[in-house]
Amino acid sequence: MNANFPEGIPEFLAVVETQSFSKAAEQRNLSRARISQIISGLEKHMGVQLLYRSTRSLSLSPAGETFYQLSRQGIDQLEHAVQSAQNAHASISGKIRINSVGGLFGEAILAPIMIRFMIDNPQIEIDLSFSSTREDLIEAQYDLVVRMGSLSNSNLVGRKLTHYTNHLVASPDYLKSMPTLKSPKDLLDHALINGSVKRWSFTHTTTKEKYELPVLAKLTCSNGHVSKLATLNGAGISRQPAYYVEQEIAEGLLVNPLPDWQLSSSDVTLLYPKSRNISLRVKALVDYLIEAFNITAD
Repeated sequence: MNANFPEGIPEFLAVVETQSFSKAAEQRNLSRARISQIISGLEKHMGVQLLYRSTRSLSLSPAGETFYQLSRQGIDQLEHAVQSAQNAHASISGKIRINSVGGLFGEAILAPIMIRFMIDNPQIEIDLSFSSTREDLIEAQYDLVVRMGSLSNSNLVGRKLTHYTNHLVASPDYLKSMPTLKSPKDLLDHALINGSVKRWSFTHTTTKEKYELPVLAKLTCSNGHVSKLATLNGAGISRQPAYYVEQEIAEGLLVNPLPDWQLSSSDVTLLYPKSRNISLRVKALVDYLIEAFNITAD
């Protein structure tokens, strides 16, 4: 590289995006000492401090933030140009690794779309995992992750697929034997059945008053089939997505014990890393999933 285009930019991007010299060194197949030396050399060449370092934290200086954003855009454009040239006449082929929320959503809603995509594209291989653990997308080397609920990782691109209404439900027999509920606070005196959500968020349908319930469950199980079965059998009250309980509500097998209060809905989001130039096959699947869920919503 010439004097106007200093060495060390890929290493700088790796440190920023992994928030770690050690992880960046592993990613770049270098020693931690070498990565540190490269970053120091880059800062010396530019005459500005790019990173604030301490024993516990790593952050960008104002100049570093600007340099990161512009460098990331430039590298992404170069990678896109190379990828576009390589894929110009290529068919969609290869393996796509996906981790998704499972249960009825994964099995009955997402999987059929994946299967149709695979049939439409015979050279595609799908590795689909329904592990309940929230996998680190980058560490586990997944191409895509499908998540339900709130998200916090700013290093990921999020594309909303759809959203589902959540219902508070109980069996009529359970409610006959328990005190009447007047507000979400009364749930503290009831047997609750819960998955992984630690707080249930309610909004009053008329006054718009909000209430956050810390869930202390009698039964905790991330499997939706089990929590619905327990609710149907009168073991307690649960929070269920609409696609799990619409039929049971219509048949009167489950009822809402707080009809004046609405639970917050859950977004289903497709995630992939910002820094990774998305391959032709992954982009094709992203577009396919978004279109499929839009058609379902219509």
